[in-house]
Amino acid sequence: MKRLAISVFGIAALATAYPTQAQEAPFFDQVPAVIYETYSAVNNPAFDDYFSMLVDKYTASGGTPWAIYRENSAKAYRITILADGLDSFVPIQRARTASFQEFNDRQRESWMKGWGTRQVSIYNAAPAMSVVPQGFTVDDIRGLPYNRVSVYYLKWDQAPAFREALRRRSELDRDANIQDFVLTAWNGGIGTQAQVVMVRVSAESRAADAGPNSEARRTARQSYRAEWQELSRAMGNAAWRIERHDQTRVDRLSYPSSN
Repeated sequence: MKRLAISVFGIAALATAYPTQAQEAPFFDQVPAVIYETYSAVNNPAFDDYFSMLVDKYTASGGTPWAIYRENSAKAYRITILADGLDSFVPIQRARTASFQEFNDRQRESWMKGWGTRQVSIYNAAPAMSVVPQGFTVDDIRGLPYNRVSVYYLKWDQAPAFREALRRRSELDRDANIQDFVLTAWNGGIGTQAQVVMVRVSAESRAADAGPNSEARRTARQSYRAEWQELSRAMGNAAWRIERHDQTRVDRLSYPSSN
């Protein structure tokens, strides 16, 4: 039997006065929120077969875009755009349920064997805490398959201080106009523990992020390094736990593909 973990914590927290938008980019209009699915105990042959089938199915009939990311051989993620924010969630889930009813026996078997558990949550974009180039779009982020991910679980009384520190740090980075630097921040919503912020640094590859991109960041931050480091310490101190890992987009299992 499939186990689906969906937890709802403090929906009222969605109304918290987060920092206001400090930059404008098409990306944040296109992706105000996402469904973030975490797949654990992944059975790779069945998982790949299932999502390859879905790509073929949606390519023929159309549907809401998603991207598959792998952390390692046993853990994967699907990120689905909520173009109208939370209002998009129910229609997407209904469409997926209706699609499932059309599966044949082999497709249902892939669904049953593809993973052990799936956790579903919603994250809301935080433009003021993000750093993206002017004119940045969804198509642009599809060209950046590598993601360095940090998930901050915030202390209740320190959550405002964390968001202000990240907002100011991102403002400094935006003003520095760092070459090839994309950082998107996401406030946890339904299905996450209360007071969670996910930060994703996207790049063409791990080598690019650790090499020329890292050098560009280091050079650009020379004039404000002390403040940047102090803000980073404040962010760390505001969290009771920080999870860090890498994710890489699997284009052939994503819809539409970036090719």
